[in-house]
Amino acid sequence: MAREKSKRNLNFKPIVTKFTPENIEPQGVINLLHEEIEAIYLMDTLGLYQEDAAISMEVSRTTFTRILKRGRQKLANALINGYKIIIEDEKDDYIVAVCLQNKDDFSNITISMNFIFFYKIQKDSITLIKKIENPVVDKKNKPAIVLPKLLLENKVNFFISSHIGDGLKNSLLSKGIQPIQKTSISLNEINIVR
Repeated sequence: MAREKSKRNLNFKPIVTKFTPENIEPQGVINLLHEEIEAIYLMDTLGLYQEDAAISMEVSRTTFTRILKRGRQKLANALINGYKIIIEDEKDDYIVAVCLQNKDDFSNITISMNFIFFYKIQKDSITLIKKIENPVVDKKNKPAIVLPKLLLENKVNFFISSHIGDGLKNSLLSKGIQPIQKTSISLNEINIVR
């Protein structure tokens, strides 16, 4: 009798879950499991060592290696042979960060605001989980250097601001954090992924 698969700790929230080759009819479909995209994200996007990535996913190193190998093989097969890729998304909650002056005023959502608010989205529920002082304002640090690391440490999946420069955008994307540029937003609109 086979053992029941242990639950993986999945923090990455893919915003795009379907990729189709251009100019040809796909040869078929390859389903990339959420644990496989998580392993690829941890190793190839964040550059973690396998041991650290395995700890992050709460699996053994050998299990992590098998998951990573299977995911990379699927991606290689899809790219080389022209398959459509569908990424399974098991994460039903995610974290959104936004810079605000106070929790009730969403009229100005620029990086120069005094605080960063972290909201947890779970199904249709929006919960404020943390508020911290914005290090960009206090220490006059460059956003592209300070914010990606801070947001990654707080397991943020999406960062919303009215202006996101190319440097910050690229730094966020390199950490697997999706930047979303909006001129204004309401609390209800923080539920990015529906």
